[in-house]
Amino acid sequence: MGATFAIASLPSGTSAPSDCAIQSVETKESVDKSTYRSGEGVTVGAIPHKLKTTEVTLEFKGKVPLTGVTDGAFTQGTLKQVSAKFTETVDDVPSGSLVYKAYEGI
Repeated sequence: MGATFAIASLPSGTSAPSDCAIQSVETKESVDKSTYRSGEGVTVGAIPHKLKTTEVTLEFKGKVPLTGVTDGAFTQGTLKQVSAKFTETVDDVPSGSLVYKAYEGI
């Protein structure tokens, strides 16, 4: 398992790649909404949709193989890795990010 300097714990369902150091973890939760307007055209309310999206992004240093992105259906409320990005330059350690998403009915 990779190092997680100054990060208390990773969100359940994510993991630090081996031989890497996690630089940051960002978690976003969102619920889309629909707004409606009064007869005068003024927005008077919002109705939340019935789906909550959770997105977790892990930024790391080190080189890892692309093994976590898999096809298949999502399981409600369970994080699944959906993308990976890697960058290499001649004057720095390889770096990258892993993005996990989960969808949950509310």
